[in-house]
Amino acid sequence: MPGFDLVIRNGRIIDGSGNPWYRADIGIRDGKIAYIGKIAPGEHEQEVDAAGRVVSPGFVDMHGHSDGQILQAPDAANIVEQGITTEIGGMCGVTRAPVSEKYFSQLVKYAGSMTDEAMQAEWSCLTSFGRFLDRVSELPLGTNLAAYVGHGTVRIAVMGFENRHATPEELDEMKQHVREAMESGAIGLSSGLIYPPGVYSPTEELIELSKIVAEYGGSYCSHIRNESDDVVNAVQEAIRIGRESGASVVISHHKIAGKHNWGLSETTLRIIEEANAEGVVVGLDQYPYEAGGTGLKSTIPGKYHEGGAEKLLARLRDPQTREEIKQMIMTPGGNWENLALGCGFNGIMVFARNIPGVFGITVAEYAAQKGMEPLEAMLDLVLLSEGTAGAIYSMMGSEDIERIMKHPYTMIGTDGGIIDPGYDSHPRSRATFPKVLGVYVREKQLLTLEDAIRKMTSLPAQKAGLKTKGLIREGLDADLVIFDPATVAGPATYANPHLSNVGIDYVLVNGGIAVKDSKYTGNGYGKVVRRSK
Repeated sequence: MPGFDLVIRNGRIIDGSGNPWYRADIGIRDGKIAYIGKIAPGEHEQEVDAAGRVVSPGFVDMHGHSDGQILQAPDAANIVEQGITTEIGGMCGVTRAPVSEKYFSQLVKYAGSMTDEAMQAEWSCLTSFGRFLDRVSELPLGTNLAAYVGHGTVRIAVMGFENRHATPEELDEMKQHVREAMESGAIGLSSGLIYPPGVYSPTEELIELSKIVAEYGGSYCSHIRNESDDVVNAVQEAIRIGRESGASVVISHHKIAGKHNWGLSETTLRIIEEANAEGVVVGLDQYPYEAGGTGLKSTIPGKYHEGGAEKLLARLRDPQTREEIKQMIMTPGGNWENLALGCGFNGIMVFARNIPGVFGITVAEYAAQKGMEPLEAMLDLVLLSEGTAGAIYSMMGSEDIERIMKHPYTMIGTDGGIIDPGYDSHPRSRATFPKVLGVYVREKQLLTLEDAIRKMTSLPAQKAGLKTKGLIREGLDADLVIFDPATVAGPATYANPHLSNVGIDYVLVNGGIAVKDSKYTGNGYGKVVRRSK
């Protein structure tokens, strides 16, 4: 047998299909899995002994946000170090492309995770989704990247942050942007319906845009309109969009927020099952934490974001409008995602890199320091950070998390991005996949190892249409993880999100060793992965 570039010997192979493990060697050549079986000694360039370890397909992150920082930090070290070899990005309706000159500055202020200077420097590659993917493909990527095009970004490019329905002409222009993205290899269309401008969009607009996605076999992936008091209706809206457009659906980071809503996952999962039985293809992803994370400005009702970030800040400075905002936040039962009431001020931990001393403290703690009412303090933090402060919101219950995780349609996703100190401090960005393996497989035995790997590999690859990813099969890409099932863990916490993962021996991306002993090697073997037309 001819020599291989790399041989992995003696591993317990869990191939991603959900089938039981088996023992075999794997021979890798030219970035592909060339042979699976017993490999005799020979002149191989490199060998790895995986005795006592599991060899699985590289993890496919069904919900990532690294595309927001990829132009500045293409190694994505914290992503690949947890075993992720392919990230599916472009989520929650926010992507860096396509942009228009008219509304470009509004997107820069809203996106937040790239500086004005970086966005301006990359202007020419952001004017279409295809140009953005072409630019990313030139970089030394730590992990493969596939991406959705963001509905919010498309809407901003056409009509900014206007709180109204699109005209027929504007809708046609949005359709052209979506079609260009799909022609360029986008996975589908993502939306973020608690965020502006997605929150301003009627269901019918999303159906019409998703019809374009359906023509290419893509999917509609949604941060649904509500994850708390109105979560059932929000799930039904996502299903309606899939039913009427013909696109398959992914419900992003499915959760039940707010203690008074815990248990509603029984209803939402039943609705998803009924939709699939009807013929609407609906999946969901999840991260294994009881707290979510997003910008602190998301605590403010969507209508006050109209016109973009500068208009929001101006409204917060106006005493009369500020009082209106406070009254709306403190009034239960509104038809919007009220994070402040759902979590309480003790349940909102703030990270603001441009405010000294505001890193990892709760709104309640900050208010006590300043001698202020918590709501006033929270609005001040939005103002002082110029809308850039991030926050961690404690809002989910363990029973819902476990019920959702066990469901056969659930995939694993980080909802995380590239860690930049002071920017993203949710541990999901570093430890999502090791935590599932360490806590929910080994400790709680909620999932078998084979089923957990399926949720991390073949299931998201199938949903995203990535035909060469997600399984250990001859001829497929040599994206592989070698880990110790007895020790694998993700110890990162909300207070210390930078703790290193444990038990990830190797991560191979397209046949190259990207991670050894849980640490990024500095070698970028990733590629842009485009969905086939």
